[in-house]
Amino acid sequence: MASDDTNTVLDEANARAVTLMLDKLEDHDVTVIYAVLVGRPIADLAAEAMKTAT
Repeated sequence: MASDDTNTVLDEANARAVTLMLDKLEDHDVTVIYAVLVGRPIADLAAEAMKTAT
Protein backbone atom coordinates (compact mmCIF):
# COMPACT_ATOMS: atom_id res chain seq x y z
CA MET A 1 0.00 0.00 0.00
CA ALA A 2 1.45 3.35 -1.00
CA SER A 3 -0.03 6.75 -1.51
CA ASP A 4 0.48 8.61 -4.78
CA ASP A 5 2.84 11.24 -3.41
CA THR A 6 5.28 9.14 -1.40
CA ASN A 7 7.65 6.24 -1.84
CA THR A 8 6.76 4.72 1.53
CA VAL A 9 5.15 1.33 1.15
CA LEU A 10 3.57 -0.89 3.76
CA ASP A 11 3.60 -4.57 3.03
CA GLU A 12 0.48 -6.58 3.82
CA ALA A 13 1.74 -7.75 7.23
CA ASN A 14 2.65 -4.24 8.38
CA ALA A 15 -0.59 -2.79 7.05
CA ARG A 16 -2.53 -5.41 9.00
CA ALA A 17 -0.50 -4.67 12.17
CA VAL A 18 -1.23 -0.94 11.86
CA THR A 19 -4.92 -1.67 11.27
CA LEU A 20 -5.07 -3.82 14.41
CA MET A 21 -3.43 -1.04 16.44
CA LEU A 22 -5.82 1.56 15.04
CA ASP A 23 -8.74 -0.64 16.06
CA LYS A 24 -7.59 -0.37 19.70
CA LEU A 25 -7.56 3.45 19.70
CA GLU A 26 -10.37 5.84 20.52
CA ASP A 27 -11.92 7.64 17.53
CA HIS A 28 -10.31 10.95 18.51
CA ASP A 29 -6.85 9.37 18.55
CA VAL A 30 -7.37 7.89 15.08
CA THR A 31 -8.40 11.34 13.85
CA VAL A 32 -5.20 12.84 15.28
CA ILE A 33 -3.09 10.18 13.55
CA TYR A 34 -4.84 10.93 10.28
CA ALA A 35 -4.27 14.67 10.65
CA VAL A 36 -0.58 14.27 11.42
CA LEU A 37 0.16 11.69 8.74
CA VAL A 38 -2.10 12.84 5.92
CA GLY A 39 -0.77 11.71 2.55
CA ARG A 40 1.07 8.71 3.97
CA PRO A 41 0.03 5.05 4.01
CA ILE A 42 -0.77 5.01 7.74
CA ALA A 43 -3.10 7.99 7.26
CA ASP A 44 -4.89 6.00 4.57
CA LEU A 45 -5.39 3.17 7.06
CA ALA A 46 -6.59 5.65 9.69
CA ALA A 47 -9.12 7.06 7.23
CA GLU A 48 -10.36 3.55 6.51
CA ALA A 49 -10.62 2.87 10.26
CA MET A 50 -12.73 6.01 10.69
CA LYS A 51 -15.06 4.89 7.89
CA THR A 52 -15.60 1.44 9.37
CA ALA A 53 -15.95 2.70 12.96
CA THR A 54 -19.39 4.19 12.34
